[in-house]
Amino acid sequence: MPPQRVGLSIQSSEDGARIPARTVADRLYSLQAALLHIGDYLTGSDFRQRGGSPSAVKKKCTLYVAEVAVGSFSASLELAPQPTATKGEAGLGEASLAQLNRIVHAIESSTEVESSIDGAITDPKHRTRILGDLLDVWPDEREGLTLAMTFSDTGSTILSPTRRLVLQGLIARQRDAEEASVKGILGTAHVTPGEPYIRLTGPDGRITCRMTNEQRESASRLLGHPAIVYGQAEFDSAGNVREMVSVDRIEPFRELTIQRLFSGDEELVLSAPVSVSIDYREDQWVAANDDLGIVAMGSDYDDCLQSFQDDFFFAWQEYGNAEDSTLTIGARDLKRALRALVHGGTP
Repeated sequence: MPPQRVGLSIQSSEDGARIPARTVADRLYSLQAALLHIGDYLTGSDFRQRGGSPSAVKKKCTLYVAEVAVGSFSASLELAPQPTATKGEAGLGEASLAQLNRIVHAIESSTEVESSIDGAITDPKHRTRILGDLLDVWPDEREGLTLAMTFSDTGSTILSPTRRLVLQGLIARQRDAEEASVKGILGTAHVTPGEPYIRLTGPDGRITCRMTNEQRESASRLLGHPAIVYGQAEFDSAGNVREMVSVDRIEPFRELTIQRLFSGDEELVLSAPVSVSIDYREDQWVAANDDLGIVAMGSDYDDCLQSFQDDFFFAWQEYGNAEDSTLTIGARDLKRALRALVHGGTP
């Protein structure tokens, strides 16, 4: 059974020493951030540099304090009750906890840590973010702390300070090859004494992107359209992009994929990611899939994606399990396409 709880204990290596409340709060915050970011990864390809998880991921992956035991600090944290996803699959929260367990165990015990982590989180941007969250959980030798994590009925895994060095090495290797990226709608270009810049507004916030004159001319073709800006970024204290200080390239943002869909309390796990085309027309985001006949719109990016998922659920409920004899030829084709996508479905 997938884990629904995670235990965290923090003890001082010195007899009688007390644990500062800030130490506990920071660890709990970072543990929650790691679980949310794993949930983001399992949901699909929509990486957000700003790190704000969609509301469905927050709902499924938020941890609540279930028990606090006597000691330096020991707590059991649990997910909110979750309906089972498609065909008995674990819900997103449980799947994220299982993935977190796998990652923690790999860091502590695997002789092939890098390949194990790469296999668990295949996307490099998601991987770097999750490892950064866990680095803030792992104890530093100078703190004089003993930390342990327990997943449901499995034994405790002690987080050893020496493995923190391994974690730091993994993050350093990832960041050496990584560039920041932000996506949104390209606004009007501005020219100031020094260098031009352009504003990007979307799910990553309202970001200033500084570029050369040649890049500004190239970017002008994408003004008013969805785009992804890659380059070197300046981050704020929360790890969000404050500004793109050097732009390497600008590409159209035309498509993303979704692996798990949510509508209300329901969740669908797909057998293969569904492709969603992205556009921006008449001040509206547009998310569409021509094969399914779904076209969703919204002035807000997240609202638009949620509308797409609601439409997918409606189509699945109306046609996914309907008898062929009650459907038109076109509706039967839609049924076959839906059943091929939904986990466990057959064309």
